[in-house]
Amino acid sequence: MNPRQPLSRTLRGVVAAHARPAGLRARAARGVTLIECVIALAILAALMGVALPSFGEALARARLRSAAEDLALDLGNARLESVRAGAGVVYVTLRPGADWCWAVGPVPDVDCRRPQPGSTVHTVSAEQYAGVTMDRAVSAAFDGRDTLASAGLAAEFSSAQGQQLRVHVTPLGRAGICAPQGRSADYPGCP
Repeated sequence: MNPRQPLSRTLRGVVAAHARPAGLRARAARGVTLIECVIALAILAALMGVALPSFGEALARARLRSAAEDLALDLGNARLESVRAGAGVVYVTLRPGADWCWAVGPVPDVDCRRPQPGSTVHTVSAEQYAGVTMDRAVSAAFDGRDTLASAGLAAEFSSAQGQQLRVHVTPLGRAGICAPQGRSADYPGCP
């Protein structure tokens, strides 16, 4: 306060500063308050709490689908390899259980967890599909000289959430995938 200025002039300036229209005061105060940040974080946390369980289920479903599709692809490749000129018999050895695996190659009943050199062309293990279990499995052999393959179950996979997929071989040697629990979003129900 300036001692040379009358008190009434100083009070008029203070009153005038606080008597600005609401729009001018709002424009002058820019930024986000702490309360607004806390509310936004609480909403974000609630949305994440709802989304994370469904994201985990989607990830488990994708791993299960990937394991079944990869086995079906390896069965199809074994069939094609056996038909190729001079390839002979191609075996797909399946080992079910918690530490399941499969191997594709010219040697029958190979240990796919520790294959001998030259006994396999391709191996797959459970570590590649976390949370997926191979419950049942039957090894298959494809002979290019024989037009019919041994049809039936190849493997049945399940996830920790209880979803199941079955890979089967048709009499013509084609691999297919179905859902034993009835129709799923991705595959038809098993007969």
